[in-house]
Amino acid sequence: MNEDIINLNVTIGSISKELLDVQKSLEAYREKQANQEAVDDAAITFVEKAELVIEKAERGELVLTEDQVRRIKSNLGKILQKLKKTKSSD
Repeated sequence: MNEDIINLNVTIGSISKELLDVQKSLEAYREKQANQEAVDDAAITFVEKAELVIEKAERGELVLTEDQVRRIKSNLGKILQKLKKTKSSD
Protein backbone atom coordinates (compact mmCIF):
# COMPACT_ATOMS: atom_id res chain seq x y z
CA MET A 1 0.00 0.00 0.00
CA ASN A 2 2.75 2.45 0.96
CA GLU A 3 4.63 1.57 -2.22
CA ASP A 4 1.51 2.36 -4.28
CA ILE A 5 1.22 5.74 -2.61
CA ILE A 6 4.89 6.46 -3.23
CA ASN A 7 4.56 5.48 -6.89
CA LEU A 8 1.46 7.64 -7.23
CA ASN A 9 3.28 10.59 -5.67
CA VAL A 10 6.19 10.14 -8.09
CA THR A 11 3.78 10.01 -11.04
CA ILE A 12 1.91 13.09 -9.88
CA GLY A 13 5.19 14.93 -9.34
CA SER A 14 6.33 14.03 -12.85
CA ILE A 15 3.08 15.23 -14.42
CA SER A 16 3.18 18.41 -12.37
CA LYS A 17 6.74 19.16 -13.49
CA GLU A 18 5.88 18.61 -17.15
CA LEU A 19 2.84 20.90 -16.95
CA LEU A 20 4.80 23.50 -14.99
CA ASP A 21 7.49 23.52 -17.71
CA VAL A 22 4.82 24.11 -20.37
CA GLN A 23 3.20 26.86 -18.30
CA LYS A 24 6.54 28.59 -17.66
CA SER A 25 7.47 28.56 -21.33
CA LEU A 26 4.03 29.97 -22.23
CA GLU A 27 4.43 32.73 -19.63
CA ALA A 28 7.91 33.54 -20.97
CA TYR A 29 6.50 33.74 -24.49
CA ARG A 30 3.71 36.06 -23.40
CA GLU A 31 6.09 38.28 -21.43
CA LYS A 32 8.50 38.58 -24.33
CA GLN A 33 5.62 39.16 -26.71
CA ALA A 34 4.50 42.08 -24.55
CA ASN A 35 8.02 43.46 -24.62
CA GLN A 36 8.54 42.59 -28.32
CA GLU A 37 11.81 40.83 -27.57
CA ALA A 38 12.96 37.38 -28.61
CA VAL A 39 9.42 36.22 -29.26
CA ASP A 40 10.42 33.55 -31.76
CA ASP A 41 12.82 31.84 -29.33
CA ALA A 42 10.24 31.80 -26.54
CA ALA A 43 7.57 30.55 -28.95
CA ILE A 44 9.76 27.74 -30.20
CA THR A 45 10.56 26.69 -26.62
CA PHE A 46 6.84 26.56 -25.80
CA VAL A 47 6.04 24.63 -28.97
CA GLU A 48 8.71 22.03 -28.23
CA LYS A 49 7.61 21.52 -24.62
CA ALA A 50 3.91 21.51 -25.46
CA GLU A 51 4.37 18.98 -28.27
CA LEU A 52 6.37 16.72 -25.95
CA VAL A 53 3.68 16.82 -23.26
CA ILE A 54 0.88 16.17 -25.77
CA GLU A 55 2.81 13.25 -27.30
CA LYS A 56 3.36 11.74 -23.85
CA ALA A 57 -0.33 12.16 -23.03
CA GLU A 58 -1.36 10.51 -26.29
CA ARG A 59 0.98 7.57 -25.61
CA GLY A 60 -0.47 7.21 -22.10
CA GLU A 61 2.80 8.17 -20.40
CA LEU A 62 1.17 11.26 -18.91
CA VAL A 63 -2.39 11.53 -17.65
CA LEU A 64 -4.02 14.85 -18.48
CA THR A 65 -7.61 15.95 -18.46
CA GLU A 66 -9.32 16.66 -21.76
CA ASP A 67 -9.41 20.33 -20.77
CA GLN A 68 -5.65 20.43 -20.15
CA VAL A 69 -4.94 18.86 -23.53
CA ARG A 70 -7.42 21.20 -25.23
CA ARG A 71 -5.87 24.31 -23.66
CA ILE A 72 -2.33 23.24 -24.51
CA LYS A 73 -3.35 22.48 -28.11
CA SER A 74 -5.23 25.78 -28.36
CA ASN A 75 -2.21 27.79 -27.21
CA LEU A 76 0.02 25.71 -29.44
CA GLY A 77 -2.15 26.46 -32.48
CA LYS A 78 -2.23 30.19 -31.77
CA ILE A 79 1.53 30.40 -31.33
CA LEU A 80 2.22 28.33 -34.46
CA GLN A 81 -0.03 30.68 -36.47
CA LYS A 82 1.88 33.70 -35.16
CA LEU A 83 5.20 32.03 -36.00
CA LYS A 84 4.01 31.35 -39.55
CA LYS A 85 2.93 34.99 -39.96
CA THR A 86 6.29 36.18 -38.63
CA LYS A 87 8.22 33.89 -40.98
CA SER A 88 6.16 34.87 -44.01
CA SER A 89 6.66 38.59 -43.36
CA ASP A 90 10.47 38.21 -43.13
